[in-house]
Amino acid sequence: MKRRNLYSYILSGSLLFGACSLDELNPSGITVDKVAENKAGFEKLINSCYFDLPRYFYGRNLLLVTEGGTDLWTADLNSNNNQNYLKYASGGAMSLDMAKDYWNGAYDAINYCNLVIDRVGQVTDFASDEERNAKVAEAHFLRALYYFHVVEQFGASPLTLHETTEANTESVRVAPLEIYEKAILPDLRFAADNLPTIAAIAGKPSKKSALGLLARACLQTKQYGADTYLEEALATARKLIEQGANYQTQLFANFADNFNAANNKRNTEALFQITYSQSYGSTNVYDHNNDFKRFYCYPTAFGAIQLAGFQTTIGRWSGGNFMPSAHLMSVFRNPDGTLDPRYNLSFQTSWTSNVNYNWGRDALVQYDRNSATVQEGSNLPNGALAIKIGRPEESDYATEKPTRLSKNYLWVDLADLYDVDNRVKMRYTRVNQQPGQVDNPFISFYPSLTKFNSGSLISPRTNSFTSDASATVMRLGEVYLIAAEAEFHLRGATGTAANFVNVLRQRVNGQQIAAGDITLQFLLDERARELCGEYSRWYDLKRTGKLTKAYLMEKNPDVGQYFVDAIHSVRPIPQGQIDAISNPGGYQNPGY
Repeated sequence: MKRRNLYSYILSGSLLFGACSLDELNPSGITVDKVAENKAGFEKLINSCYFDLPRYFYGRNLLLVTEGGTDLWTADLNSNNNQNYLKYASGGAMSLDMAKDYWNGAYDAINYCNLVIDRVGQVTDFASDEERNAKVAEAHFLRALYYFHVVEQFGASPLTLHETTEANTESVRVAPLEIYEKAILPDLRFAADNLPTIAAIAGKPSKKSALGLLARACLQTKQYGADTYLEEALATARKLIEQGANYQTQLFANFADNFNAANNKRNTEALFQITYSQSYGSTNVYDHNNDFKRFYCYPTAFGAIQLAGFQTTIGRWSGGNFMPSAHLMSVFRNPDGTLDPRYNLSFQTSWTSNVNYNWGRDALVQYDRNSATVQEGSNLPNGALAIKIGRPEESDYATEKPTRLSKNYLWVDLADLYDVDNRVKMRYTRVNQQPGQVDNPFISFYPSLTKFNSGSLISPRTNSFTSDASATVMRLGEVYLIAAEAEFHLRGATGTAANFVNVLRQRVNGQQIAAGDITLQFLLDERARELCGEYSRWYDLKRTGKLTKAYLMEKNPDVGQYFVDAIHSVRPIPQGQIDAISNPGGYQNPGY
């Protein structure tokens, strides 16, 4: 990548946390050499490595490029909103800058990490080599995390392992597996050996953080034709699973406890979390974690729920970015027709009214009410059930469905939302009011993921709401699924692989499986049941060879229809990078 005068950037941008130009003078006379002389200054350099995680990645927009464009989600209302991310530009030209924040943010942070790693030997007041290694291990861990996202988002990318000190506008892209082997895996091994068992303060990585990410990274190399690291993935996962007490981590007895506000900042299942602390640089105090907004449907489309005063508490929001796909809904259906418990533990499917609502004529027509039971002026009192989503696996479905249009609240069938071909239903045929086909009035009401409802809303600015919750980068539940998949790749469908899965199913009182149930698709579906929405699905599809048009057309055709195999498995290199280098020819990813 383009090399810049990093000294002024670090001093003005990171130590002072200002929004300064890269070309500014440094009138203070402070140099990086001076700052790195002692532990206090070195700690400030390390904190610079964290700056881009809450600024660009977790809690901001990372969900768009890690969950969007997959088999699990379409855009809100199946619209063309955020179409670059959720629908591959809906068949149009992809914006070349759609992922620039991840590229620029990652490489800025990698430069900080390199500086820290190269300068650690200058610090004169470390008490021991152990203390020195524990501090620099933070930079190794973070560099690996940034490179992981760069490689998986962009494919072949520039690899730099040392501090940038001079101008060089030539850029060479390095193959993904080489970046894993030269940066990601060695960094994580070093971090696992040297990070403390317990992080000194919240938001810092510990041994469990490095071990979890190492297991994930080793497994991810499978997509590059490398089986070399599968045994390491399994062994590392086993270490966390079997020696969890040594690393201060364990599964919650209750799956939902991962997402409770009371556990958010003391989450023993979380392996690494991003906190929104100004200790690590300016995080825009007015705009912390916004992931909680991403998955809400539009309950305020129904007049019994008014927007005014509605979006001031967690769980009362309207209008997100993601609508679940029919495939995501289907993976929670057990073979015997029952429902996997994680469905109700992960999704909100009912809402109450917040006004004293009387049905009007337009609403009666819009929602096709049976005029014999719901008439103009029929009342739905404040606090009553206003919207409920039903599905065939639920015990009351058979009795509720026949009267769904006779209720004074909205009882929405999943069949009102999805067709048998796995597409979202965009049209509805009225049977009670002005019969005929119209735009689907029920499309606003779909199951809404609640995994990010784990904090309290704050409103530092008028009409601006954000969450104080820490963002969980990875949790122990995923490690069990990494172990199961690594075992499957190594030795096939074994009882060992099934046992890893059954631990997660047992804690939700879910159905146990046998070795014969294990297939690659089963493991992918199990990851959806356990981890949907948790920053991983795009990477899962890449690793398992499922990020293809054929697969997406089968599972989620609303998205798959726009996917191009030769193009969309990586993101476009930002135009600013192309413009800045002296060798732009052939640098861009194919098709962009």
